[in-house]
Amino acid sequence: MPHNDAPGKIMTETSEKSILSSFTETVPCPVCGQWAHTVIKESTYDSHISEQELRKIYCASSDKTLLDPLVRCCGCGLVYLNPRIKQAIILDGYRSAEDPLFIAQNEARISTFTKCLQGIMCRHSISPQTHPAVLDIGCAGGAFPKAASDLGFHPVGLEPSAWMAAQARQRYGLEIRSGILEEADFGDTRFDMITLWDVIEHMADPGQALQRIRSLLTERGVLIINYPDHASIARRLLGFRWPFFLSVHLYYFDPGTMTQLLANHGFQVREIRTHWQKLALGYLLKRASAYFPVVGHLARWVENRRIGRYAVSYNMGQTLVVATRNDL
Repeated sequence: MPHNDAPGKIMTETSEKSILSSFTETVPCPVCGQWAHTVIKESTYDSHISEQELRKIYCASSDKTLLDPLVRCCGCGLVYLNPRIKQAIILDGYRSAEDPLFIAQNEARISTFTKCLQGIMCRHSISPQTHPAVLDIGCAGGAFPKAASDLGFHPVGLEPSAWMAAQARQRYGLEIRSGILEEADFGDTRFDMITLWDVIEHMADPGQALQRIRSLLTERGVLIINYPDHASIARRLLGFRWPFFLSVHLYYFDPGTMTQLLANHGFQVREIRTHWQKLALGYLLKRASAYFPVVGHLARWVENRRIGRYAVSYNMGQTLVVATRNDL
């Protein structure tokens, strides 16, 4: 697979610590377990950054461009952050996140999720009768649980941001829990569908998360994952201007590494396809202006005009995966 980035020196677990060593941790590849990697991009953090400033970066809808060192695993080729900010700091940032601008795009997201879920239902013979119980992990403002509920499913949402979870409960009257997967207690409840929409790349230990998810999934349950694809045409064309290169994204999977990760933890991929999303034109232009300053003029022009509220379909490398337990 061609890349826009050139590999640098090979690093191992004994490599020199960064200047942010008090706030960072070095991790092995979560797909193949190797420590050896090549450096693609060095850290661009301010050496005097405070822990409080780091916490502000870690909200799920952050538009903070990538500041962390980016590496490629010498074993499986996964691209990921290493060293990265410590898990405790990341989680504190997520728990305290508030993002009214993100919530304001919920109607467009609900439309996207409704169409996407209808397609999955058709292609995989899924219905509210066969797969009624749904768990959406990292549900943000509740857009997917709302779409699933409208289609007749019985969703439960789980969201680390207390503010986001409260907004979702108030808006839609659904069961939205505040917390993270590692701490959630579902008792004996098992789910027929579990979803991770733009979430797995945020998880500190995606393998451990998949193990827990597998234990929560019914025998014929379905796992749905949406992630920014490092092998996508958009990423290859845009290089480091790809909008998904963010400090909040810890991993950059491609179809090969995602398939391998899922297989390692007891899942078989049933489908991989491009995922199209709808968002307001003004919102998209504002996000794009962080990478392309010239777009900022257009973003400001449409901000208070009707055209800025027009929902447009786009794909910047988002990829959809449908998987099942491999013991079927």
